[in-house]
Amino acid sequence: MVNQTPHNSQQKNDATILPRERVMAINVLLKSTQNLIDIAEREAQFLAQNDMMNFYILQDEKAHITNRYEKLSSEFRERIVEFRGVDRSILERLEKAQIMLGEKTAENNVIVASMHDRAKQKTQSSLVTVQALAQQYQVNIDEQPASKHNGKGV
Repeated sequence: MVNQTPHNSQQKNDATILPRERVMAINVLLKSTQNLIDIAEREAQFLAQNDMMNFYILQDEKAHITNRYEKLSSEFRERIVEFRGVDRSILERLEKAQIMLGEKTAENNVIVASMHDRAKQKTQSSLVTVQALAQQYQVNIDEQPASKHNGKGV
């Protein structure tokens, strides 16, 4: 019987997206980080404009870019020892970009949380209003007024 399952190491190599060359690999990760920063900036604009339609549409693109970034970051962490000898300035650029990404993401999360809280408060307020109105205008289903057509209610 022939084993048709590929070796795990082969699967891992096939799925590798970070280049082997160290400087190129850092530049690819840096570009991916910058793409996420750009997404975060666009999100911030949409949030500031209360443009939820475009904010929502952007989420598909963000998910795709985030998945790629996560794969690149994972591969980078697995190979971290290889990158210790790389020019410090390129590593600093990557570090600054990742800090900026974290800051922008945190800012957007604060705005989204605030919007969520306001929406929750409005919903709660609306529910209380509806309940109060319902209590004022309770209708007994058995006591419906008679029909005007024949005076007998039918």
